[in-house]
Amino acid sequence: MRTLQKPFSVRNEIDMGGCTRLEAGVETKTIRCATEILAVGRRSDGRLAGSVIRQYGLASFFVAAAFLVSLALQPLFLHPFLFLFFAGVVASAWFGGMLPGLFAVLISTLVVDYFFVPPLYSFAIKATEVSYFAVFVICSLVASWVSALKKEREEELKQTRSQLQMLVAERTAALQQSTSELEENERHIQLLTEVIPKQAQNVPLERTAESGTPAPLQQVLAEVVDFTTSVLKCDSCFVYVLENDELVMRASKNPHPEAVNRLKLKMGQGITGWVAEHARLVAVTQNASQDPRFQLFNDLPEDRFEAFLSVPLLSRGRLVGVINLQHRDPHRYTDRQIRLISAVGLLVGAEIELARLESENSQLSARLETRKILDRAKGIMQRDLKISEQEAYLTLQRESRQRSKSMKEIAEAILLNDEIRHTKKDKLSSP
Repeated sequence: MRTLQKPFSVRNEIDMGGCTRLEAGVETKTIRCATEILAVGRRSDGRLAGSVIRQYGLASFFVAAAFLVSLALQPLFLHPFLFLFFAGVVASAWFGGMLPGLFAVLISTLVVDYFFVPPLYSFAIKATEVSYFAVFVICSLVASWVSALKKEREEELKQTRSQLQMLVAERTAALQQSTSELEENERHIQLLTEVIPKQAQNVPLERTAESGTPAPLQQVLAEVVDFTTSVLKCDSCFVYVLENDELVMRASKNPHPEAVNRLKLKMGQGITGWVAEHARLVAVTQNASQDPRFQLFNDLPEDRFEAFLSVPLLSRGRLVGVINLQHRDPHRYTDRQIRLISAVGLLVGAEIELARLESENSQLSARLETRKILDRAKGIMQRDLKISEQEAYLTLQRESRQRSKSMKEIAEAILLNDEIRHTKKDKLSSP
């Protein structure tokens, strides 16, 4: 590598120095990791050695205790009293395992041969005592094996019981989660099958009963926000309505007077604009601001939220708006939640479109009524002042500016004045 770098300039040499420093840093980290691994290995070896010493120490202790007690009781018996050594072997195998049990058998054999089997204080064995001593060794081995095997089976049984308890706990938790999800699904299905159809039937009747309601769309959008946030808990919810190829924020879960009815997005602008342009939902579980489609608008606090779910609102396959749900912390949107919000988008899209059409119809009706009043006022002015229609319109416009009132109010005042005048004339002319 250094040979290839020789023809290069001083800058390359500096880069090589940086690489050397980087390699040195990597080597330092490697050495540090190796040191930590060795330290962990030493600690593990130390714990293992301590466990082995403890097991064999217990075996020695049990055999020593059996020896001392047997030695004290031996004068009371004609034959060697060796039963306590079996207890020591069983205890050693129980608490230490197979190998410490065999170690206890070996020590017990040596101690019994030296202190209890004639000739005493010698490892030699009389021919008459060989069978007795052999039976003792065989019984000790069997006792050690049975004790170690029983201890092993008991440990396996404990481990199996523990695993079974953990499995039961996991299955119970999964069952509880499934139950809660089923209850939540039932609640969502009830909302989807009952609440929205009732709203679709009742809202138009309520609006017709409320004569003089200028903008029923706002009420519907507020209901959409409340319904959506009840279906999926979130920290923020925005509803954008498509108006003249622009997305206008018309409703929000959190109050944003500086943005509602004022914030406008173009098609394809930001994640919301992308969803509107492609009529496809977007779900970002974390770091929503890092998404390449993300764009900061009006410095809203929600722009710094982690999770983002944007769903198009459709009516008969045509886009009418977009609904956004946001979470402050990272949040994984499940497939069920996405399907549910998509269904909500399809259902409320028709309601929003209906409300928007009704709002437009109300505005057109109000404009038509205003036009009729203005035409009648212009006719009165043309008749009384002997002026043209254009001059009458300009006069109404000028009076509206001077008096800071709408042209409709000026026209209504003219109509009222004309009606009062005709009423007085009718009274004077009557006998």
